[in-house]
Amino acid sequence: MMKQLLRNLNDYFFSSVKRELMLMVTATIILVVGAIVIVTYNVSIDLQMKDAKANDAAKVRFIGDNIDETVITINRLMDSLTQDTEVQALLNIPESPTLSEIRQLEDLFLSKAVFSSDMFNAIYLFNTRDLLFRLTLGSSAPDKQTLNYNKYRYDTIGRTTWRIDNGTVYVEKSLRQRESLRTIGYVSIEINKEYLRNRLQSEGNRFTYVYDENGGMLVGSREDPALNTEDLFALAKQEQNGEPHVVKIPPYHDMLLTTRLSEYGKWRVVSVVPVKELARGPELIGLWISIIGILGALSGFVVFWYASRRLTAPLHDLRKLMDLADVDNFQHQANIHRRDEFGRLGRSFNHMMRKINFLISEVYQKEIAQKESEYKALKAQINPHFLYNTLDTIRWLAMYGETQKIEKVAVSLSQILRASLNSKDMVPIRTEMESIDAYLAIQKNRFEHRITVAVHFDERIMDLLIPRFVLQPLVENSFIHGLEPKLGKGSLLIQGSLGTNGVTIRIIDDGVGMDEQRARELLEERKPAGIVSATGTGSGVNNVHERIRTLFGEAYGLSIVSSPDSGTIVEVVLPAKQEQQAASNG
Repeated sequence: MMKQLLRNLNDYFFSSVKRELMLMVTATIILVVGAIVIVTYNVSIDLQMKDAKANDAAKVRFIGDNIDETVITINRLMDSLTQDTEVQALLNIPESPTLSEIRQLEDLFLSKAVFSSDMFNAIYLFNTRDLLFRLTLGSSAPDKQTLNYNKYRYDTIGRTTWRIDNGTVYVEKSLRQRESLRTIGYVSIEINKEYLRNRLQSEGNRFTYVYDENGGMLVGSREDPALNTEDLFALAKQEQNGEPHVVKIPPYHDMLLTTRLSEYGKWRVVSVVPVKELARGPELIGLWISIIGILGALSGFVVFWYASRRLTAPLHDLRKLMDLADVDNFQHQANIHRRDEFGRLGRSFNHMMRKINFLISEVYQKEIAQKESEYKALKAQINPHFLYNTLDTIRWLAMYGETQKIEKVAVSLSQILRASLNSKDMVPIRTEMESIDAYLAIQKNRFEHRITVAVHFDERIMDLLIPRFVLQPLVENSFIHGLEPKLGKGSLLIQGSLGTNGVTIRIIDDGVGMDEQRARELLEERKPAGIVSATGTGSGVNNVHERIRTLFGEAYGLSIVSSPDSGTIVEVVLPAKQEQQAASNG
């Protein structure tokens, strides 16, 4: 099936120069445009990836700097709070603070500019026994018990620690007395995660996360249940600060991963972005190049179609003329008025056609002259064998005193001689039959009762014109080769009728007949011009056949049906030409 399809396509495209050129140009355009799109896309991808990696590294570095700045700010705030005299004094009071002391402490916190920002949700201050103070700046905070019972998490030497508890971020520090360095209380600040998320400055389909050293996620730019942040941290942990690289992360497959360790607090910033997101620029470039390529290809097709039509039109015209030449029509000339190779080809073709026409005309004229010579020779001569037999018949009739029969034979012979002197090329069938009747009258006197002759002609054809001297050679041939050699009696039937193909005349004898090969040879054998067989061989039959075909075309002429000892049928087909038609054609 596939081989047949390929064969059909091959036959279709390579059977025409125009289609072959169209195929080659189409393939070339597709290859060139495809190569441009592929190369441009790959180069754009490479450039885009380089830019994306540099951009990602800069963004992650910027985000890391923001986180570091936030950590430094918060650490400084914590140091400021733990060293504040009023805070130290409040924590050293053995009993619970009064309402005025709490308000005084609240004013202290609010006076610090940093607390006026949206960085914090709440501030908690408690001594070693109980929660002393809570200032809520944002959302609700954990209850007192949760904070109090987790006091052992505080660093014992007073360092600031960050803790993530159920997704909430706390910055915590223990307060130590200045003189004794004894722990006298704790401060805990709940960080506003939205503030941290805004510091990540993540856009598009980028995911940015900040982890602590244990893999706890401090904050993320966006949430995606399909993205496993623990696996992401595991991948990032394997990398140090360095060049971004592509990793496979389900369900996004290829993602560009960039990581940076914070210089403060051991935070790790991790940023990932799908490579497909980065490829949108090159894809857009590839799309536009493809569109431009398609438009260019279409324009190229239009231009090429016009050019190929102009180029192949002369070839198409020459091919049609060659098709006409295949059926022996050499009369047409190529109408190509160009000065290029096609013009020279057209002029050469026209010269060749003129030469062929000249040669055909020359050969044709020679053949016509030869046939005319043969025809005139046939008309000018009477078969010596027939003349001898006729004179011999007259002699025997004279010996027996058959004067009336002698008169009839002499009259018939004179009619035949007079007919041979007729110069007309076309005569009515009636006139031609008069010569045949004269010939038959002589033969009847020779053979008497041995041969029976019958003539049946349709009266409608009697005045139609036929070439002079086409029937007598055929009748004579039936006598000489069919009836005379036969032992016993014989018969001859001559019929003439009008049919759809024209006039049909049949000469039918029941003589000795001939085989199929001999019948075919009678229509094909030739003799030099002017030579007539003395014994009435097939030269006259062939001459009649060729003359009819020359005058009227190959649709007309003779056909012979015969077999040994079964007789012969010679059929003559002629056009039904009337006298005025013959005159106009002449």
